[in-house]
Amino acid sequence: MKKSIVTFAAATALAGALNASHLTTAQSDLSVDEAVKKFEKVVASRNITVFDVIEHSKLADKVGLKMADTTVVIVGSPKVGTLLMQCEPKIALEMPLKFLFYKDGDKTVIAYEDVKDIATRYGAQECEAVGKLSAAQANLLNDMTK
Repeated sequence: MKKSIVTFAAATALAGALNASHLTTAQSDLSVDEAVKKFEKVVASRNITVFDVIEHSKLADKVGLKMADTTVVIVGSPKVGTLLMQCEPKIALEMPLKFLFYKDGDKTVIAYEDVKDIATRYGAQECEAVGKLSAAQANLLNDMTK
């Protein structure tokens, strides 16, 4: 049940985030699976929790549907994320934060919605935790391009 709730929350939040102008992206020469594995190592090195990995393309394959390799990794730190939710409880619908990995031609795209944009939608842009979380997102993406 817990995984289903997390999966539903991730899908709901991601649907709102897919307006490309709101996504921060980078490209990788790694496959989606390789990029996700690297990301999990980067996240672990920063003491950030991986709450779930949703392999959309593999789930689609199980029901006879095809799509480009697509995976969402749900990550966070309750120590910092809780501070944001204390500022605005409704933002919990968007937490933990998500990173999207998908195949686009011969590249893997890594994308996320900056927590600054999320916080703005909820009127929580002045919350002190927003800057910390946004910097952490940028640092994770930067580590993926090294």
